[in-house]
Amino acid sequence: MTKTSTKAEVNSFVQGLITEASPLNFPGNATVDEQNFVLNRNGTRNRRLGMDLEPGYTLFDIDATLDDIQNTKPITFRWMNVGGNGSRNYLVVQVRNKLYIFDLANQSLSTGGLIDTIDLTSLSFPTTVQYSFAAVDGKLVVAAGQNQIAVVSYNGTGFTVTGRTLLVRDVWGVEVTDESAYETDDQYRGTVSRNDHFYNLYNQSWGIPRSNSSGTLVDAVNNYFSGLSKYPSNSEVVWSGLDFQAVVGGTPFERQYPNLYTDTFGSKVKAAKGYFIIDVLNRGQSRSAVVSTNKAKHPAVALASFTTNTDATQGGAKIICEFAGRVFFAGFGGIVVDGDKRSPNLSNHILFSQLVKNTEDIVKCYQEGDPTSRDGSDIIDTDGGYIRIAGADNIVSMVNLGTHLIVFASNGVWSVTGGSDYGFTATNYKVNKITSFGALSRSSIVDDGGTALYWATDGIYILERNQIGDFAARNLTQTTIQTLYEEIPTASREQAVGVFDSAGKTIRWLYSTGTPFTADHITYELILDVVISAFYKFRIYNSPDNEAIASAPFAATPFTADFVPNVVVVGTDEVVVGLDTVVVEVASQGSSILSTRYLCIVLVAGVPKITFGYYNNTRWIDWESVDNVGTDAFGYFTTGAVTAGDSSAVKQTPYLILHFNRTENGVDDEMIPENQSGCLVRTQWDFANSVNSNKWSSQFQGYRLKQVYLVNNSEDAYDMGFEIITTRNKLRGRGRAFAFHMETQPGKDCQPVGWNISINGNSVT
Repeated sequence: MTKTSTKAEVNSFVQGLITEASPLNFPGNATVDEQNFVLNRNGTRNRRLGMDLEPGYTLFDIDATLDDIQNTKPITFRWMNVGGNGSRNYLVVQVRNKLYIFDLANQSLSTGGLIDTIDLTSLSFPTTVQYSFAAVDGKLVVAAGQNQIAVVSYNGTGFTVTGRTLLVRDVWGVEVTDESAYETDDQYRGTVSRNDHFYNLYNQSWGIPRSNSSGTLVDAVNNYFSGLSKYPSNSEVVWSGLDFQAVVGGTPFERQYPNLYTDTFGSKVKAAKGYFIIDVLNRGQSRSAVVSTNKAKHPAVALASFTTNTDATQGGAKIICEFAGRVFFAGFGGIVVDGDKRSPNLSNHILFSQLVKNTEDIVKCYQEGDPTSRDGSDIIDTDGGYIRIAGADNIVSMVNLGTHLIVFASNGVWSVTGGSDYGFTATNYKVNKITSFGALSRSSIVDDGGTALYWATDGIYILERNQIGDFAARNLTQTTIQTLYEEIPTASREQAVGVFDSAGKTIRWLYSTGTPFTADHITYELILDVVISAFYKFRIYNSPDNEAIASAPFAATPFTADFVPNVVVVGTDEVVVGLDTVVVEVASQGSSILSTRYLCIVLVAGVPKITFGYYNNTRWIDWESVDNVGTDAFGYFTTGAVTAGDSSAVKQTPYLILHFNRTENGVDDEMIPENQSGCLVRTQWDFANSVNSNKWSSQFQGYRLKQVYLVNNSEDAYDMGFEIITTRNKLRGRGRAFAFHMETQPGKDCQPVGWNISINGNSVT
């Protein structure tokens, strides 16, 4: 039978993991499955280093039990520009209601990096909630869904923590239940004195006493009644009845003329409210307090005390973000306790502070000028206020993207920005809905400086600018790894933690399945290279006794990892000289620049402790330093099926030419090459996906040093003269399609560069 021959060259293996392609049209430079191989932009791959604790690590005691850690994972936040010092950057680690502060300038964060511990127990902060953080004007602002937020200040020597309540102007007032006409008719003038209506009138400009005809200060509401036998309506302000009274031989003074209110009566517009500044969450209690304060300030007013509904919102701000020099607050509860018809539902409200110049400004979510005043009622650019996003359900996060504040809710994403080119102000902003695909949680949202990526119910989305500069959403997984994404349990997706690696230009999401510190717990890392838009995946193996986990990735100060310090051990014992552990620097096979580290939790006799780690183990062992044993970080990848353009013809591949980077760079004292590589290879025929098909070939060693290189001793330079190791491998088997599976060996590196295949096929089907 006539044979046809062709060759296939794979030398740019950079498309990453693809699950959304047919076996008949699978891209030649992608994988159907892979684990623990780093995708390099030059077309090569290399085995990732082992996840391990940082060299010379220190374990820190924390006030938490194993149950605490399993129920509420610790989280991190980068506090930049601490105390207004641009070179001072700290890492905040939250465990229950304590904040552990580390100096990011330390290459070893756990060795000399702990600055202080801040206890938020005095502010009644909960122990079972992950807090939200923002940094503004050198201060750290912390929210936990409580009545108060915490403001942490640093003066160069120590930290100060203060609790603050969010303040707003009372733009709602209280419902007058005993005389409902006040609620339905803005021009209604009642004849019965009611404290609740008195409060509303005070709140709309009547709260300051005015002079009567004799020049005596009296309550403005009662003075109105003395002239008209009625009380002011909700449409009236005190200013329309004020005028100057001439005094013969004396000084004219401004007094209140009740008859003038009749002359100007007729407007159906509600009077402006907001004379009183109240606690946005505890409105009823706060109203009672401001009435008493007003009486003390103005003894002539009639309303001396005020008791009203509790009117409190359960659940304070859970989400905060710095934007445009202010702090934005969201994530309020929607349940109102003992409210009335005027009580606001704050669940879709976003409060924003005044432009922050000091600590007090952080909680001033109102305009500085009194809106009921006749002189200073205008809103100015630096004022605070609130934004109501209609339709937003369960706001889970906010992200500052420079010109836009991106608001993530469970049912969509919105942007808040300035109404013109000069940015957000209290007098000039607009809200646009970007998409109806909301975020699952705030921890998966990653900001890379110009775009935002997040995990939604149906995939991973990116928010990026379109041709006209507006943000639009695009699904990244729909044509790439959608099947993989859908296989991740919902609970795992909701707890995924993302970070942007600025040095490697990758987005990394850490997620896990099973119960932490048990055998069924598995930790994965999904990585997106934003330069070439390719996904790949890591699995972090458990230590033999399941006593260590990577809890949360965070962006650290970029550091060089050309040489990684390793503790010298003999058997399972560390080598010690005096009181010091012997450490040597070992050449790293990974990236030369790293910026992502991981908060690690280690169990010691069942008690959790925290420290830090990253991919640094040059023996490709996960958690070796935890117990001097660890677990091999097994890696593999499987290519897609190759049909050579004809899925009907039976083919053979007599030879497979494999190319690898040479990793051997020296010899030990016994003249055995160091940093050896290995790669086990097998062929899969006829779209077979299981060994049960009998279409999988036996494994063979694909990396083989052909040349014996002799050196005089271990100190001599090890230079074979070749940087690429090429092997020619005879393949057995036949079928209409074939794929390759390559995997690592314990203790050996693996850096495939590419391969070439000779394909022989029948010309007749």
